[in-house]
Amino acid sequence: MKKKLDPTFEAAAALARIGQNLRTARLRRSETEAALADRVGVSRSTIVRLEKGDGGVSAALLFEVLLQFGFSDQLFALADPEQDKVGQRLDAIRRPNRGSQKAPHIRRVDPSKL
Repeated sequence: MKKKLDPTFEAAAALARIGQNLRTARLRRSETEAALADRVGVSRSTIVRLEKGDGGVSAALLFEVLLQFGFSDQLFALADPEQDKVGQRLDAIRRPNRGSQKAPHIRRVDPSKL
């Protein structure tokens, strides 16, 4: 049996806000819960749970609804490694130093011999 994850306060707040935002998007499009459910292939009660911020609704359904409403840019920006400043700093610290610490030897070439 699956164990349901109890989200932290911040995660629960994020789920509730995303659910409310999806509800607003649906209502602005004058779409019923049933019509959206039919479009994405789930029950109306699942859409109600998604809009209430229920953490038990699959991420796949959340992503599908976001894409249906045209939020692809925001969705694909989630967890963008280029925005992960902490991860980038940690990666830079662990990266080995390559090459010699001394200044490289520069060999002078006589231009007339080229």
